[in-house]
Amino acid sequence: MINQPGCYYCDRQRGGQDPPPGGWLIDDDDWRVGHGPAHMCLPGSLRIESRRHFTDFAEMTDPEAASFGRLLAALYRAADEPRRGTTFLNQDMSCAQADAETAAARIRHCLTGDTRLVREILGQPHGA
Repeated sequence: MINQPGCYYCDRQRGGQDPPPGGWLIDDDDWRVGHGPAHMCLPGSLRIESRRHFTDFAEMTDPEAASFGRLLAALYRAADEPRRGTTFLNQDMSCAQADAETAAARIRHCLTGDTRLVREILGQPHGA
């Protein structure tokens, strides 16, 4: 990761501070994914942070762009299940900390319970 002085995300990664509700769902060489702050997000809202400092998608390297596409596809599939059957779009634009932690746990289960999704996140072929 490139450290940009004064950047909240760079400082956060360097210091290990302010973990998301329910902890990090993904924490690899390129990306960190966690539930957004409960006071600002609906249950199941995820925040994706790059490991390397950049401020525009055009600044991504080709490998980062490829891994980002795989990451989004896997996350959308995993996050879809916990949101089903809820009044997701009719809620206030925030949630309780416990709701955020529960949503993060359900998404983590979907990510880790389906080895196909984990392989996609890691960019491994299905037979690996």
